Amino acid sequence: MQNEERRLKAKDILDDIGLKDIHYLGQGFEGVVFHDSTYVYKVIMPFFKGKNKWNTYRHLTFFFEEENFKSFYHLEEIIEHKNVFIQKYKYEPSTPIDKFTQKDVVLFLTECWQKKIIVQDCKKENFIKVEEILKLVDMDASVYYSDNLFLNACVRMYLFLHEQDNPQLKKLQRSAVNNFNLPQLEGAREFINEVFSNIIFAESKKAFKDMTINNFSGLEYEIYNAKTLPHLENLFFSKIKENLYLCDIQISDIFLNENNDFEPRSIAIGYKSLLPLKEKISLLIKTCAQDVQTIEANIKHIVRQLSCPNSFYEIVVSIDTKQSDFARQFTDNADLKKLIDIVENLQQKHVIDRFVIYDADETIRTNKEWFNIKTSQTHSTTNIPISSQLYAFEKCEGDYVLQMDSDVLIGRIDINHSFLADMISEIQKNKSVLFVGFNIYNQESKAYFGFENGGFVPEVRMGLFDKRRLFSVRPLPNMIDENLKLQLTWYRSLEKLQKDSGFCSIRGGDRRSYYIHPQNYRKTNAYSWMNILDRVEQGYIPNLQFGEFDCNGSFYDWCMPKRSEKMIVLSCFRDLNIHKFLRMWFSLISQTFQEFGVIFYDDCSNSGISIFIEQIIKPYKNKVTFIKGRTLQTKMQCEYLAIHYYCDNPESIIVCVDTDDALIGKEALFDIYKKYDMWGVDMTCGRVHQTYRLEPHYRYPVNFMEPRKTGGNVWQHLKTFEKYLFDSIPLSYFMYKDKEARLSKRKWIEKCDDYAMMVPIVEMSSSPLQMDFINYYYERDYDKKDANREIKEQSIKEILEKPPLSPKDVVKGRKKFLSNLDMIEIDITFECNLKCKGCNRSCGYAPSTDGMMIDDIRRFISESKIFDKKWKLINILGGEPTLHKDFLRIIEILQREYVDSFCQDTIIQVVSNGFTKQTKELCKQAELFKNVRIDYGSFKTKNLVDYFTPFNNAPIDDINFKDADYSAACWVASYCGLGLNKNGYYACSVCGGIDRVLGGNKGIKTLKEITTQNLQDHFKEFCKFCGNFKDYAPNYGDFIPRCEKAPFKEKISPSWERIYNEYKK
Repeated sequence: MQNEERRLKAKDILDDIGLKDIHYLGQGFEGVVFHDSTYVYKVIMPFFKGKNKWNTYRHLTFFFEEENFKSFYHLEEIIEHKNVFIQKYKYEPSTPIDKFTQKDVVLFLTECWQKKIIVQDCKKENFIKVEEILKLVDMDASVYYSDNLFLNACVRMYLFLHEQDNPQLKKLQRSAVNNFNLPQLEGAREFINEVFSNIIFAESKKAFKDMTINNFSGLEYEIYNAKTLPHLENLFFSKIKENLYLCDIQISDIFLNENNDFEPRSIAIGYKSLLPLKEKISLLIKTCAQDVQTIEANIKHIVRQLSCPNSFYEIVVSIDTKQSDFARQFTDNADLKKLIDIVENLQQKHVIDRFVIYDADETIRTNKEWFNIKTSQTHSTTNIPISSQLYAFEKCEGDYVLQMDSDVLIGRIDINHSFLADMISEIQKNKSVLFVGFNIYNQESKAYFGFENGGFVPEVRMGLFDKRRLFSVRPLPNMIDENLKLQLTWYRSLEKLQKDSGFCSIRGGDRRSYYIHPQNYRKTNAYSWMNILDRVEQGYIPNLQFGEFDCNGSFYDWCMPKRSEKMIVLSCFRDLNIHKFLRMWFSLISQTFQEFGVIFYDDCSNSGISIFIEQIIKPYKNKVTFIKGRTLQTKMQCEYLAIHYYCDNPESIIVCVDTDDALIGKEALFDIYKKYDMWGVDMTCGRVHQTYRLEPHYRYPVNFMEPRKTGGNVWQHLKTFEKYLFDSIPLSYFMYKDKEARLSKRKWIEKCDDYAMMVPIVEMSSSPLQMDFINYYYERDYDKKDANREIKEQSIKEILEKPPLSPKDVVKGRKKFLSNLDMIEIDITFECNLKCKGCNRSCGYAPSTDGMMIDDIRRFISESKIFDKKWKLINILGGEPTLHKDFLRIIEILQREYVDSFCQDTIIQVVSNGFTKQTKELCKQAELFKNVRIDYGSFKTKNLVDYFTPFNNAPIDDINFKDADYSAACWVASYCGLGLNKNGYYACSVCGGIDRVLGGNKGIKTLKEITTQNLQDHFKEFCKFCGNFKDYAPNYGDFIPRCEKAPFKEKISPSWERIYNEYKK
């Protein structure tokens, strides 16, 4: 486009302002362009009349700020002369654009996104090339960014790339406006994915641009790239066989690969050389069939933790072949064949060298050689394995054997501490030492002790012995019972020998290496103790563990380090590849807003990714809590554990990011934080770029008013919320509905965790918000975008059918609980044959034979019928209910006179200790009634129950509870329902048990008299004495599964001492 008159007029204007030595460059619709070899001057002289110069000026303001973009010039000045604007910017020698390249276009669009502008006219005439860089020279047609305009700009540029020789290009471009289904746009989705990936890469560069590999002194390094990198976990264990211990991973030269992932060109893996000791040492791990669920994780943990700084001569696993009736049984799912298969696989992967399956034909010989007793029994009178372990000792080829149970949790404060050298030295220095116990977690190191009077019982759970010395003291003293079973285990037999012979077993040592023993009640649900194992492995140990052999504290105590930052980013994953992790990680740590913590939850990956991640995040260790789960769980359960247990600030903003996705832009978190800080929002949902879908208009409008109708699109990434909203969601909302199963046994919702969280959060939110712009890169395989559709639909259905919540359901601090009026617990007697420590009916400290009469039961039934009370559950307990002289008669009356004739759906549950044969037999007889269930989970073998609450530790005696609202009660009331005993009805049965001992006779005499107020009065009166109220406080008064509780330690606080003393008078 040339017009001589226009050119001369523009030159005259430039002459007027003193620019004489200028050279003509060209002209277009908006203006005429000259340069003086230093600057370009564009005189704005639109061809068409009516153009508003101030509109042009507004477009130019995008280029006033000096920035480091390659595609745009910085406007040095806008000169106004004779009512005409003149643009001034840097001059550079250039060449015209013949054709766009994809590299040019992607860079240009990336910088448009970063600059938050849309260039509406992108024909090649509006650009130049300067040293292979595309530069925009027509700045007059730029407008403010919006997602829709940006996607349309991407589509236009895609057409310029692929249809630039099409004579109908202009027509095609105008047809493509908000119409992305044209056949010419078939590859546009992949192109726009590349654009967004480049945006993430460009915005993240500051986090990795200076990364180099620094070889640490004393380590040997191997260099890999992404294609040659082996499976890291397999590499870790195989290198141990080469006397190398993997302890460093570094990366450098990050680039964006063809899959839009962040790939390092160099991956350096560093190894510490392991020093074999001159003595041959066998590492022996003992296991049995009931360990099957966790045995792979257990063995890998032990080998990982013990293989540095010295290597073992051999690593052996001993397998006891018993398949049922275990001592201290914790599972009904023992599987010997599966366990053997797992161990055999570990041998093939070089984690262990071999395994020994006990040969029962060796039993008589083994017992004869070790005890000089002829018997074919393999286990002790208490069912403890003997023969299989002694047989394994014999099969070890080392001079020394470090033997341990497979469940031990091993911690290392200093991986370079040679615990083996220490233990062997003690044996070699002291000829009387048979066993050296592995140390426990102590505040200070201690000299070894126990050399006198036989010392300690040999540490069966984890200890070292000199094989020749131990074998030389055989046979060991023992006896058999009438069933020919050995009365003493091998270690108790050895203890007896020590007392009689001058030998000893010792303990103590350097605190830098230690073990912790998990109680079996923790193993009833593997996630709990496997998370504790992970904390021990990573060195996060609560102080309450000092000096303890057994695992102390609750699961909550072990969930550390806790995060309390203003913002906490949560990311859960399984079997992620390193490229996608790096994309997410760098998009996160490059954020301008840095007042956030991170929780990564690896849900039992098999890819070795955890080894990579734990090394890469080392510089950010104080910012990141990394949880390496060892048992498969649903994503919902992982998120619940992470938020509920590892975050302790209810006001923290929780940000959920899938680890295979990424944040778009380094301001993503700051944009969110501003909404909370300035606008007072309490939750947000973002806008997501989905890699498998391309649409011009955002397809997910949010319905904050009625999300439970259809989901309301409130699930959208980047989803954020204040933690107290999450804490206010009832736990049952994350689980499938199951009337029969206890809460701890219900199945977690398998898919659509985003619905499960966000629907109730939005319902309770007072100030929800959807973010303005796309801020999240959501990547899914296009061909698998509809995978698991049936499960997803079922999960969504289950979620949306939950009762709606509202802002009234928000809880900050302890929750308030109401008595469940559909359930009742009837204490038919307070007599007990076990008298457990911590009994919340005080059967041990305030014994009584008082109980209910048949007439009391019939009165309850009559009242229930009169008031049309259809109980969902009637719990029969005590005391020990089977000790009631009319136990079976009571069960029969409830079945015949209430259930059969009035409410056939009612379940009658018997809660018994199952301690005696008679008790078990009575339970079997009761179970013959159609609606009767036996709670076998309440059966006991002793009166010390590890998971019991210290009931007699009254909160009223604790200054931390001086302002407690006892009317809030705890989960027991809402889960177990009302209580009934001979004194009447109570807000819960524990209240009734307390009132019995106090002698208050404050039971409500009839169902008709029960009101919310008098139930609340019961809570105020009795909860102040109840240890449950105090013990459940860390969980806001809510349910805590048995496997998560601290081990029972009896404490009788002053109020209970006084109460029991008064009772006994």
